[in-house]
Amino acid sequence: MKKLLFSLLVAMILLPFDSFAQDKAGTAGMTFLKMDVSARATALAGSFIGLSDDASCLYYNPSGMMNLKNMEFAASYNMYAADVQYTYMAGTYPLPMLNASAGIQVAYLTTGDMDETTPLNPEGTGRTFGASDLMIGLSYAQMLTPKFYVGGTLKMINENLADESVIVLAGDVGTYYNTGWRSLIFGMSIRHFGTNYTYLDEDSPLPMLFVFGVSYTAMDDGVNKIVTLAEAAHPSDNSEYVTIGCEYSYNDMFFARIGRKIDNDEYWIMKDDSVDFPDNADPADPELNYEDSGINWMGTSLGLGFKMNNLGMKVDYAWKHMGYLGGTHMITLGYAIR
Repeated sequence: MKKLLFSLLVAMILLPFDSFAQDKAGTAGMTFLKMDVSARATALAGSFIGLSDDASCLYYNPSGMMNLKNMEFAASYNMYAADVQYTYMAGTYPLPMLNASAGIQVAYLTTGDMDETTPLNPEGTGRTFGASDLMIGLSYAQMLTPKFYVGGTLKMINENLADESVIVLAGDVGTYYNTGWRSLIFGMSIRHFGTNYTYLDEDSPLPMLFVFGVSYTAMDDGVNKIVTLAEAAHPSDNSEYVTIGCEYSYNDMFFARIGRKIDNDEYWIMKDDSVDFPDNADPADPELNYEDSGINWMGTSLGLGFKMNNLGMKVDYAWKHMGYLGGTHMITLGYAIR
């Protein structure tokens, strides 16, 4: 059994370098799978593999379920841009007799009703249609040593647009390793791997993602705690990117978080979108005089959290800057059965 699991780990490390494409931006389908599913992880810019210590680890790194000693539940609601609504729920169940844990997760995205238009009726036919995505996943995690865990997820994905629908099977694999040296933790995962699928007469791959992450507790005096995190991601449908995050906690009750996603498509700190006009242009013309310079907040996220340890309950909030789409808000409620 252990040889099989270690072989799976080796395959997880080597597979991305052979199967992931380099310049295929916008070529994958089921892109809702790339959305963050918890307010805590969102506030950390998605840097969560190195933590993986609540029920949302089912999405980020299923091996992290071994960090949960009790049954835990989480429910998130994301008020996304353009009135898109995203809901996520997860639950974990420890299996101490097997040194294992199991979990289930459900994600649902809907756009609400949209007006139907046709070439003959560009203003609308009077009818409406909707679009939605659904993901249901079953996860299992196994402890190989007290410091090294592995886990996997099998999930069913359903996408609907008006009268068209498709169902796809996919999987996730993750590992979690506590080095035992100064609280340094490593994690890796491959998310959304599976075969191509045909939808609306087009052949599309899933948005497969390879992620390597690390966490380090920079400070812990029993009351104040600071955890720093970083991840490097290699998606199959876009360029590589890095995320960094930091979580401060006071007495394991109050939490403040900040994160940042860094990629090669955006200026990291400052932006300069000013326009250079021809010599004969009138820069005073408001239709020509466009300038948007200053701090680039794209990819920045912030969050707060509050935990009631005696009740096993917690609530997390996150705000994320989406560039020209503005900010989005997410809230997550968690409950652990003591």
